Amino acid sequence: MKQRIIWGIVFGAVLIGVFISHQPLLFTAAITLIAMLCLQEFFQMIASYDEKFAEAKSFYNSFGVTAGAAMVLVFQLIAQNKVLPQFAWIALLLLWVVFIYELLMNVKGNVLANCGYYTLAIVYIVAPLAMSSYLAFDHGTYYPWRIFGLFILIWTSDSMQYFSGKLLGKHKLYERISPKKTWEGTIGGFIFTIVAGYTLSMFRPEFSATHWMVIAALVAVFGSIGDLVESMFKRQMNVKDSGNFLPGHGGALDRFDSFIFVLPFVVVYWMIMR
Repeated sequence: MKQRIIWGIVFGAVLIGVFISHQPLLFTAAITLIAMLCLQEFFQMIASYDEKFAEAKSFYNSFGVTAGAAMVLVFQLIAQNKVLPQFAWIALLLLWVVFIYELLMNVKGNVLANCGYYTLAIVYIVAPLAMSSYLAFDHGTYYPWRIFGLFILIWTSDSMQYFSGKLLGKHKLYERISPKKTWEGTIGGFIFTIVAGYTLSMFRPEFSATHWMVIAALVAVFGSIGDLVESMFKRQMNVKDSGNFLPGHGGALDRFDSFIFVLPFVVVYWMIMR
């Protein structure tokens, strides 16, 4: 527990430093690094589950991770007006190299499964992190609190779900996937996250009170679903943690699963409202 607390504080301090520095390139580097770590862990989990995929793991851990991270990086730079939008198509073309690799190199492996795993990685990890650029940047201007606010809401939701569940939890939410989650904890987390959203609106003008509270609701609902989805993957692959990124906390995907899953819903909401 002591190790978990210490590394949790270190992790939080690093994230806070990224945002309060107000340096867009530092944020871009952090999001790209998150993409790389999460992709690598995801492919490692699949390799431990599927022996045939394990034969191609080195390719996916090298080119696959690089192509996915490149897509995230390019979309971030486009949002900052640092590269032309046409570069997005070049980044997307890199994904087709995977199919060419499977065509030329895969002799005994399961081509459909391998391509499916990679497509899932792009949809599940790369696309949401690429979409974060549309929230963090607006006409080239950087708004770090839009993303940092999401983390605050996610931390609030996770913490209050835990404490509410400990104090009041009786009815299991989804025992087959996550035996410890309860309806009481989920409802408690939802309420406190809405309160946190309203509180953020009093100090941060990036969104109105209504927008902050709607975003808080999206975080409370889809953040919980994102956590359950990753738990489902880990149960299917028979692993406890996605990796060892943070001692006592598991892997990068364990830490950012809710953030990644929430991003598309928040980004689409903001694009519609804007």
